[in-house]
Parts: sequence; structure tokens; C-alpha cells
Amino acid sequence: MTEDYEKPEGKSSFMPIVIAAAVAILMLGIVIFIPLFVAGLIILAVALYKVFKDDIREKFSELTEPPQEKWPLDYLNKEKTGVWVFLMSEILVFGSLISAYAYVRLSSSSWPLAAQTHNVIIGMVNTIILLTSSLAIILSLHFIRAGNTSGLKIGLVGAFILGFAFLAIKLGIEWPELYSKEFTINSGIPASMYYLLTGVHAVHLAVGMVAVGYLMFRAFNGGFTASKNAGVENVGLYWHFVDIIWMFLFPLFYLI
Repeated sequence: MTEDYEKPEGKSSFMPIVIAAAVAILMLGIVIFIPLFVAGLIILAVALYKVFKDDIREKFSELTEPPQEKWPLDYLNKEKTGVWVFLMSEILVFGSLISAYAYVRLSSSSWPLAAQTHNVIIGMVNTIILLTSSLAIILSLHFIRAGNTSGLKIGLVGAFILGFAFLAIKLGIEWPELYSKEFTINSGIPASMYYLLTGVHAVHLAVGMVAVGYLMFRAFNGGFTASKNAGVENVGLYWHFVDIIWMFLFPLFYLI
């Protein structure tokens, strides 16, 4: 016989639906109406804040049950499964955008040369920055699993700084340089596709920085231990996904 246990209250949440709706509004706003983009961004920020707040209160903590025979799927970690489902939906988003870019480019009789339009050095620097940030996230998870909270903090702070550096270079240096060359979002399909794809990627990276900032908050308040670190792993999966997307965008815009 198994021992009785109490099911924790308040494990369910409708925030994933709100986040999905916010992303849909945000993407629609990029295409047809900028105020919709702003509204989607605000809704997304509020929903993420609610998720982080609930997580701090351990609202979504895993149910602990006595050992017993179970249906195999019952062993799936719900949080990680949710992250993977979310990432699959993001693959569809970026896959659609990249496919549209490839179709338009291959169908065009002329296209500006990458070397004449984009600064390859800046693109390479940003690529190295993102790859290094992924390494920092990996080390963070490794350290906390070994019980090294100092290493966790250093890794998270490093990843956050590197993410900020990427956005600062992209939005503060590269985009103004392109605008000075009159390569603006309204100057043709090549420019529109470039700003759309890199802009959506930048938004995803900014969301990742918010998530890493949340991890930093919890880490500096003793929220993670060697046996309690699922949040670091889940945010790390999202961060690596954003980096992988950049590995597709970099050659598309800077090398080909």
C-alpha cells in the first residue's frame, strides 16, 4: 500500500494562454499596426511577471508522491515539457519567417550583396558574444548542480551582460550605421526582411534577459540549490534556442 499524500493547491495557471495570445498580438502588430505590437509587449511583460511571481511562491512546484507503479508518461517533468512545446511553437514562427525570406530572395532578380550592406565584423563579434553567453548559462547549471552558488551567480551575471552587449551593439551601433547608409525598413524588401527577422530575434533575446534577470534575483536570494535548479535549466533551454536562431540569421544576412 502507498501512503496518502495531499495534493498541493494552486498548481494550474492560465498564464501560458495569455503569453501565447500576447506573442500573437505582438507578431501581428509588427506586420500591420505598431500600437498592437506595443500592446502585445505590455501584455507579455505582465504575464511573465505573474509567472515569475507565482514561481517564487512555488505555486508550480512538482508534486512529490511516494514511489509506486505509474503510467510511463506520468514521469514527464511538466515544466520542461511545457518549455519544449513552447520552443516547438517558436520554431514554427522563425521557420516561417526564414522560409519567407529565402523564397523572396530566391525569387528576386537582384539582391544587395551582404558584404556591401552589412558589417561582417560586427556580425561575427555578436555571434561570439551569443555563443559565449550560452557557455555562461551551461556553466551556471553545472555549478548549481555541484552546489556552487557563487559559480551560478557569476554565470548568470555573465550571460546577462553578454546579452545586453549583443543588443547594445545591434541596436546602438549596427542599426544606426545601416540607417546612415539609407538601408532603412522602408527602403525595400531586403531591408524590411532584415529588420523584421533581426528585430523579432532581438525581442526574444530581451525576453531571455528578463528571464535571466529573474534567475539572478532568485540566485542572490538563495532560491536555488543542488537539488532545486529546474528554473536554471528551463531558462537555459530558451536561451540556447535564441542563440541557435542567430546561427541561422548570421550566414543568411552577413555571409551569403
